[in-house]
Formats: sequence, C-alpha cells, structure tokens
Amino acid sequence: MTDWSDLRVDVGRLRQRDNLADLKKRPQGDATRPFAAEVTAKGLEITTARIPDGATVAVDGVIDTAMAGIEVRARVTSMWEGECRRCLDVISEPLEIDLAVSFLANVSEDDDADAYPMDGDIIDVGEVVREELMLALPLTPLCADGCAGADPERFPTSIETDSSTADGDESDDDPPIDPRWAALSELRFDED
Repeated sequence: MTDWSDLRVDVGRLRQRDNLADLKKRPQGDATRPFAAEVTAKGLEITTARIPDGATVAVDGVIDTAMAGIEVRARVTSMWEGECRRCLDVISEPLEIDLAVSFLANVSEDDDADAYPMDGDIIDVGEVVREELMLALPLTPLCADGCAGADPERFPTSIETDSSTADGDESDDDPPIDPRWAALSELRFDED
C-alpha cells in the first residue's frame, strides 16, 4: 500500500510526447497511461459517515492527454461506515465512485468547475480522490428501507389500527410519546 503523496503523478513525459498537431491526428485513447494504487484512508469523515482510518482506498484508471491538459478517468473503491439514522446500528457498506476530471496548466474562473490545477508536470490525483470520497459519503445513512427504529414496540413510526378501532369504536389510547420528543408537546403558541 502507498501513501496519499504517491497519488501525485508526474505527467511530463506524457505531455512531451504529444504536441497539438499530434493530438488532433491520433485516435482517442492512443496515449493513455494506466494508473493504479492502493492507499490507506485517514481522516475521511463527515458528521454521519466515515471511511475508517486504516481502510484501503483502491484507485484504478487511466491518465490521458487532452487538448487543454490532462484527463483522468478512474474507479475508486473503499468501505464506509456510519450509524443508521433510525436505529443507530453501525452500517458498513462498499463505496464505488467513477471519476472523470481534467487537470489544466492554467485554471481560470472561466474554466470548467471540475478542472484542477497542475503543478508544473505534476497532477495530484489524491486531492481529487479525497474530495470525491467525502462527497460520496451518505448524509443520512439507513440500514434498510424498512428499518423501524430502535424500539418499534414503544415508539412506532406509524400509527396502526387494531381490530377494535377498525370496527368504528374510537380508542382514547394514544401511542406512547418518544421521550426525545416529549418537550415539544409542552410548546404553546399564543394567538395575539
């Protein structure tokens, strides 16, 4: 496994081989360079999910020259974990991202928002991978679509009717109130 700094790639030889006239003549993908690395995740988390420190992040793709700079197309895979928003059980699932980004020697405000700057002949694929991993983490993880919560017997997610109320008899029994929301029942709005 390598370090994140190893995702800084020197593309000088790839850029020297192609000049503008050659780029127009060659078939697409003719000067691609395969690129693969595995790095150790560290500090990749948002408030609700994270890629555990020490987890493997695999990057597999190609680097290609383009008219304006360098293009990188890659697949990034890893595992994420977080707590279910309803039952708070820990979830761990695979994460896959397909990247397609451009690196330009001179990035201006008019350029594509997805373009990254080059540092001479060096491109930092690691920066892109870290950003994309953070953006791909779920904001509200859910262990399953039918997750009923921590204690569905005491705190149901929906009101179900039993056979006595289905026959038309009104029941005065309200479902129990989740103590985390009990303070809301005390709120009163004065109408002046």
